[in-house]
Amino acid sequence: MPVSSLIVGGGSIGERHLRCFQQLGCDVALCESHAERRHEMSDWYHLQRTFETTEAAAEQAWDGVVIATPANLHVQHAAQFAATTNALLIEKPLCTRLEDIEPLRAATADKVVQVGYVLRVHPATQRVRQLLAGDEIGPPHQITVVSGQHFPSFRPAYRHIYYARRETGGGAVQDAATHLFDLIQYLGGPLDWVYCDYAHQVLEDVEVEDTVHLLGRAGGGRVLVSLALNQFMAPNETHVQLNGSKGSLGIRFHEQRAGMILRGDPGWTWTEPLIAERDDLFRAQAESFLAAMVGRSPPLCTLDDGASALRVNLAALQSGEEQKPVEIASRRR
Repeated sequence: MPVSSLIVGGGSIGERHLRCFQQLGCDVALCESHAERRHEMSDWYHLQRTFETTEAAAEQAWDGVVIATPANLHVQHAAQFAATTNALLIEKPLCTRLEDIEPLRAATADKVVQVGYVLRVHPATQRVRQLLAGDEIGPPHQITVVSGQHFPSFRPAYRHIYYARRETGGGAVQDAATHLFDLIQYLGGPLDWVYCDYAHQVLEDVEVEDTVHLLGRAGGGRVLVSLALNQFMAPNETHVQLNGSKGSLGIRFHEQRAGMILRGDPGWTWTEPLIAERDDLFRAQAESFLAAMVGRSPPLCTLDDGASALRVNLAALQSGEEQKPVEIASRRR
């Protein structure tokens, strides 16, 4: 029998989840409050079931539920569906307030919870994780990230959606940079402190930041971290480099490649492109969630992982406001 999956939220990320779960053979339904968008997606994807309200959708049982609403609603919606599903995939960021973590943890205590930090599932990320585990370059001592894209080209409606307000998870810190915060911690260990500068530079009709510069330390102070990101430049590129005593590892997400260079090598050795299109990532994320749902593997990004990324988000925002380094809040023991 097809797995019954409910997508809560019909924005661009909700549509991507819907499409990718459907392509994996799931029986997909949609909960979307805006009638025009709901009818539009129902027609495009030939949906048999749609819901206008979360209350109506939560009256039915689901194998899995994807929460793809604005981040400030994640806890409310996850709690609503906890009684009618055993598995939740919650989009990033997990939420927008530290005080929401424990209520969310209590509501989902006996559930499978995965957080949507999709870069974890990228084959280039997994390749670098394998090379780190094999001690190919020695322990990493430095991680550098340089990233950017012309956001209006990829999300033309940015002025009218969650992105326009920090309270709903908007701005570059909580939108694009949080993916990279999570990636840094996934590869280099928990961030200990951050010193962040951010500004609104270019994007029209919004006031939230579109540019982020961050310095920090990870892995108990062993790894120096730097990140530079903007959401207005012409190329869509993300370069990640980890430098160790024996060599370096790299990821070029815009080329879908992983690479390595050891001391004495004449140059980098890069893989062939490891995925063909962005939907490949989200299908892989959906597959990992389905595997966790039936107990074949643990969630790729747990609630605790999502909470850790949230703490970095909040520390980065605080650091930018106060213009000083901020220690990352204590983690749950």
